[in-house]
Amino acid sequence: MVATTAPLPLISSPSASLTASLAAALRQVVPSSIDPDTLLAAQRYILDWAASAIAGTSTPAGEILIAEGLDSSTGSSEVLGLSQGRDALVAAFTNGGLSHIAEMDDIDRGSVVHPGTVVIPAALAVAQEVGSTGLEFLTAVIVGYEAAIRVGETVGRSHYEYWQNTATCGTFGAAAAAGYLYGLSEEEFVWAFGSAGSMAAGLWQFKHDGAMTKSLHTAQAASNGVRAARLARRGFTGARSILEGPQGFFAAMSRDARPELVLAGLDSGLGSSTSPWKIHGVSLKPHASCRHTHAAVDAALNLRQDLGQLSPDEIRSVRVTTYAAAVAITDNPAPHTAYQAKFSMQYCVAQSLLTGLLGPHDFGTSQIADPQTRELVAKVELTVDPTLDARYPTAWCARVAVETNDGRFRQVLIEAPKGDPERQLTPAELEFKLRDLAQGTVFANKTGAVVEAVAGLAARASMLNFLPHL
Repeated sequence: MVATTAPLPLISSPSASLTASLAAALRQVVPSSIDPDTLLAAQRYILDWAASAIAGTSTPAGEILIAEGLDSSTGSSEVLGLSQGRDALVAAFTNGGLSHIAEMDDIDRGSVVHPGTVVIPAALAVAQEVGSTGLEFLTAVIVGYEAAIRVGETVGRSHYEYWQNTATCGTFGAAAAAGYLYGLSEEEFVWAFGSAGSMAAGLWQFKHDGAMTKSLHTAQAASNGVRAARLARRGFTGARSILEGPQGFFAAMSRDARPELVLAGLDSGLGSSTSPWKIHGVSLKPHASCRHTHAAVDAALNLRQDLGQLSPDEIRSVRVTTYAAAVAITDNPAPHTAYQAKFSMQYCVAQSLLTGLLGPHDFGTSQIADPQTRELVAKVELTVDPTLDARYPTAWCARVAVETNDGRFRQVLIEAPKGDPERQLTPAELEFKLRDLAQGTVFANKTGAVVEAVAGLAARASMLNFLPHL
């Protein structure tokens, strides 16, 4: 989508660092430069984020995060859930963590970042702290998405082997959103990035244990971004070349970084025809599992419609061929917990073939331990297809082939899972997702108010008391 107003030029000098050039480009964005389609996109992702965060409130991990937030706050109970209190650091931490628990949050393919989980909590916390307008809040979200995605696109495949991009690159997005709303100077914006890069972390080891740590990644990234911006506002200096420096982010955390991508297309400005806003490329998730499973899940659901409901006894084999990162992250043939099942390609495909469902309520202990499910899980084989791997991360593809004992053979290739920009969720589907995720939470009867509040953001005079439902 192309901006309907003139894009802003990139402010930079030949001697400016890569980090400083990105900061300059983001800092100068003004609400009037954002076209209506991009503002609507930001509202869509905020509503999707709200759905994911609401789902997190009723989980064991979410209850712990909320309790920790209450203990860490200045006494305001408004830190609970989506309603923010005065403590922006605690609010960003709590809401950042809540929105990553249900595995229903948005995802950008090229950067492999879940931007909403880190950018929106940081922006919302600061917007409520300083009393920003709704339009300023929306602009900060767009700016934060831009920063997180641009850094994420640059770090290469090697970074993802150990680091979750959302936790690392997302910290820059949170810092950008917070810094924008704090009105940081150009120098302060660079300092905020410098501190954010030093605090960026988040290792994949948690998935081997099915631990809760993944939601801590987004909690910490959102909070650290706010802290970095706050410190910079007070004059706390940060590395001017944190991204590209010899001991900086790319050097330390990637073997195949492409620094030139950070500023790609910015010669004609953010929001131009050659550099459309990155937020438009972000995918939404219809299934409650790791996004790397979604192409295979869509294929399995299509196969179930074609072959009909089959029992494990009727299925001889199930083969999933996909890209290498999907296999590396989701190859788990024996999940025992909900966290492990959400990251098990075998479970997600088997569950989809057997029941035709893969929502937030399909990862219970009884379902994971079900003998029929386990029988089919054992028949799911994963392999890497070099052709599909070459297309990653631009496209997250998978092929699923099912052979039955009566001789039938079917296979389906999914090149763009449901929720990708090419197959985006409709407004009705997004509102259904919100209602579905709100089941069993205190928001179950308040989803209409949430939709209305998000829809009115552009005209909102102040973000104070936004979503005061708790």
